[in-house]
This record gives sequence, structure tokens and C-alpha cells, in this order.
Amino acid sequence: MDTETMRAAARALLADHTELPSDEELDTLTLQLRGHLMLAIPVVEALADRLPEDDAPRVCANVGVMEARTRMSLAPGRTLPARVAHAQRLARSVNALCDHYENLSGGHPIVLDPRLPALVRLWNHCLACGTCTATDANGVNANLACPSADALYEAYRRAPLHPDLPSASGGRP
Repeated sequence: MDTETMRAAARALLADHTELPSDEELDTLTLQLRGHLMLAIPVVEALADRLPEDDAPRVCANVGVMEARTRMSLAPGRTLPARVAHAQRLARSVNALCDHYENLSGGHPIVLDPRLPALVRLWNHCLACGTCTATDANGVNANLACPSADALYEAYRRAPLHPDLPSASGGRP
């Protein structure tokens, strides 16, 4: 997990004297935070599962995971302040899961799924790419073709499921 990038996204909403983001910036930050949580939750869970059931760090990490899942399941309010508060709660969960990850991994990088780095590269590109985030007049994603995103998706699709398996796409979409 790239905790530095994850924490930077959280800081964008939680830092003192932070200006209120625009609607578009808030939507992008919220999506980014949700993506970080989707990546962090299974990693932190797997690390916690290595510990005995009554171990305090395991219990704390599992509470953090449960809280993150709950926050992700809630819909943001309609007003800008309610949407900002929702995004800030997601940011706090990102920070908490980064803390749990660092605590449980001893600060050593851990990749549970070898496809995860390729997926993160695709995710980061799509969040920052004007073509991937372009919307139509109704504010709905325009689904424009993006050769860079297509290439990153193909790299993800061809990544091996396990380090010991060949990188064939046999049977996968």
C-alpha cells in the first residue's frame, strides 16, 4: 500500500486551514478516498488475521475495518457541508487503516495480490486523467476512449494471479 499517497489525499480534507473544495474537487477526492479504502480494507484484514483472535492490535484493526466499511456504505448528504463531512469521515478511515497497516506490517511493504500495483496504477491514472473523468452535459461520465487507461487495464488483466503462475490471460476478462 502506498500510505504516503493515501495520507496525502486524506490531508487534503483534514489539514488545518484547508479551503473548502469545489464540487468537482470534492467528488474526485471522495472517489479517491473510497478507492484507497477498497484497497486498504482487505490488506489490513489479512494482516490482522495473522494475529491471535484476542490480540489487541488485531481487534483494533478489525474495528477500523468495520468502521471504514460502514462509512463507505453511507450515502453523502446533498448539501456541500454534508458532502464535505462525509468525505472527511472517509479520510479519517483512510488514515486509521494506514496506521493499522504500518503497525501490523512493521512498516514493511506487503502486497497480497500481485495484481494490486497494476490496479493502483490504473486507478491513479483514471482519477487524474481528463479523458477518463470527462462528463457529459448531465454530469454523467462520458466514457471516452483513453488509450493510456486501456493499456493500464491490459497490464492489470495480464498480471499473474499469483507469483508462481504464468501471466496468461486464460479465461479472465
